[in-house]
Amino acid sequence: MSYYGYTDIYKILGCERLHKKTKGEAFVVMGFQRSGTSLLSQLVNACGVFFGPEDELKQPSITNPDGFFEHKKVSALSWEYFREVGYKNNIDYDANLHTKNIWQKLSRLVTVRRIHSVLYRLSIRQEKWGIKNFPLFYYVWKDYLPKHKIIAIYRDPYASTHSFLNIFWPSKFTYEYGLSLWVQAQKDMLYHLSQTESLLIRYEDLIDDTKNTRITQRLVEFIGSGDAQKIRGMIKPSLNRMDKKVLRLREWYPSHTEINETIKFLDTIKI
Repeated sequence: MSYYGYTDIYKILGCERLHKKTKGEAFVVMGFQRSGTSLLSQLVNACGVFFGPEDELKQPSITNPDGFFEHKKVSALSWEYFREVGYKNNIDYDANLHTKNIWQKLSRLVTVRRIHSVLYRLSIRQEKWGIKNFPLFYYVWKDYLPKHKIIAIYRDPYASTHSFLNIFWPSKFTYEYGLSLWVQAQKDMLYHLSQTESLLIRYEDLIDDTKNTRITQRLVEFIGSGDAQKIRGMIKPSLNRMDKKVLRLREWYPSHTEINETIKFLDTIKI
């Protein structure tokens, strides 16, 4: 009886063929939830980076009226990858993504085949293309992407955590735990940025009229196309505000050493 190993099935499913055929200039927009990834993706898209057909992207909502630029299959397959090792729809930055038995391995191969298919379909639509990815999900996708660049963004931990918990995970986590998720996500993101050509932007700088001229120009140069003045005009003045609740939360949950050190390191490498 013939025996097929993991690599053999990988080839039979066409994963290797799709990986070799996936071409073009690939970009990954990355950041913690509610850190400005949708705004950044909008600007990157205006520079000529294709995130997918409109019907395949998450539709705009009251929280993101200009769109998420998030491919629905990227999110769905990321969670599927996690479920195959027993995780639920939750946030766990200490996740072990290794499959443990033959059935999980076979299911994982089918998921990997679908991941390759999504990337290949994006790459044949346009020369410059990309995906929007969270630091945790990037562990799932990074080995299947062709050579690519990362454009990352970070935001004040209190503002992003407040928005994240209230919009996506109400009554799910304590605020203190939400801050710890922010810290871990930044650490993972810093690791990812160290592995490939990358650009890091601070959200508060991007929406600041006195600072974003240089940032948008650098973004255009990094992507290799786009009109810096045009994309700067897409940044709405209404974004430059701070919720009073966030100011109170900063008083109730004083910033500790880990948060301060993470922000300090992010600030040293941002553009």
